[in-house]
Amino acid sequence: MKKIISLAVFTLALIWTWNIVHSTQAIGFETHSGLQEKLAALIKQTILTKKPGARDLQITRLWTETLSDNKVRAVFAYKFIDPGEGSELTEQAIEGEAILHREVSEDSKVDRWTLQSVKATNDVLTFSEGSSISPNTVTDEEEKTEAPAENHDPVPLEENQGP
Repeated sequence: MKKIISLAVFTLALIWTWNIVHSTQAIGFETHSGLQEKLAALIKQTILTKKPGARDLQITRLWTETLSDNKVRAVFAYKFIDPGEGSELTEQAIEGEAILHREVSEDSKVDRWTLQSVKATNDVLTFSEGSSISPNTVTDEEEKTEAPAENHDPVPLEENQGP
């Protein structure tokens, strides 16, 4: 009897895994690949628009996962170098995620995806040159603008005794 039950369980498990492997996905590999390419181009375009001096833009991570038949979650990370004042450079690394939603299209062969939400989950700023600041450090300009300390005797407050 054990042999028959174990054979039945094994057969059901084999059929189940066969169906999982050979089932068609609601969102195919080509769609994920296309979404990733479009998101990479959108990130580059947005950075160059908002920070025209930015250089060495690198998208370090970009992947998508299916949430439902019409929703995809995209996780991304990118970094770039932003020239500051003078010769100072800062490297900015941003991580985040976006939710994309498939809208009904007139052409059944073309999917139309829209960004539903985008949020940054981590933002790191790295300075190439640091400045040391201590409480006792006073620059020449601060010394000139600093007013001399005046000694004032404390003024007693009078209490209002009423009428």
